[in-house]
Amino acid sequence: MAPRKDQHNSGQGPEGAFRRNPEAVTPVIPRPPDDSENGRAGGPRFVFDAEEVRIREESLREAARELKSSLAAMAGDCETAEGYAALQAGLELLMPRLYLRYGEYVSSVLETGPERVSCAKGCSHCCSHYVTSVEPYELLFLHGRIRSGPDYPSRVIGMHRRAALFRSLRSGPADEEAEDRALYRYYLRGIACPFLADGGACGVYSARPMSCRMFFSLSHPSLCRGKAVTAPGNRNFLIELPEDIEADLARAGSLFARFEFPESLFEGLLRVNEVFGRFDAARDRSPS
Repeated sequence: MAPRKDQHNSGQGPEGAFRRNPEAVTPVIPRPPDDSENGRAGGPRFVFDAEEVRIREESLREAARELKSSLAAMAGDCETAEGYAALQAGLELLMPRLYLRYGEYVSSVLETGPERVSCAKGCSHCCSHYVTSVEPYELLFLHGRIRSGPDYPSRVIGMHRRAALFRSLRSGPADEEAEDRALYRYYLRGIACPFLADGGACGVYSARPMSCRMFFSLSHPSLCRGKAVTAPGNRNFLIELPEDIEADLARAGSLFARFEFPESLFEGLLRVNEVFGRFDAARDRSPS
């Protein structure tokens, strides 16, 4: 799914995509490395002050605040087996609620638009992006969901390979343009996400991060593949969040800053396993 670039995360987003202004949406314009001016000036318009949108926004705001306050009480002790188990149990309660409220908010925004999005189950062209701007609590939650699965070893291998490829594409000066070029070149490789299941469906759909939940298109799916994403008819976009909700989510993520989790999905999950895998392994060995 298309990565995003947030103000609170130093991370890499789809070439120039932000989600700052709650009064508009931002077009996603994957840009060829040699075409810095390619793109569109605006995106589709929605009614952000509609009553239903305001109601859903407030519910999302409450979920973000609950996440922040709850994690503040758990993050400090998560480096023990008991603390880590408590954190995972807490995330199992908090993250589905946050994602539910986020989905309701996004759906209410989309309902105010004059057109319906073309995204549907099985349309997975966007699942060839190198996903970035993933918060630490999202990494921890997803790790907890996939760690005990029988396909976890193969997924780890897949994540290592994709992370290594991206690092090779990112060689050179460590600046934003180099990051954007690497993201674009990675996408053109057409390498599917290791969590993609048969039929083009997401294999971790309920636990996928927000970067995989905020990307939409009004154009034909064929324009979401390869170099077609730079075509004039491409109408991909991200829905932005109010800044106070962004700030609360950022503060929740900062509670885990000491672990230095990479904010890219694959490298971040590998780092979570490096830090906490010993607790998972001990739990696997313990009698049920």
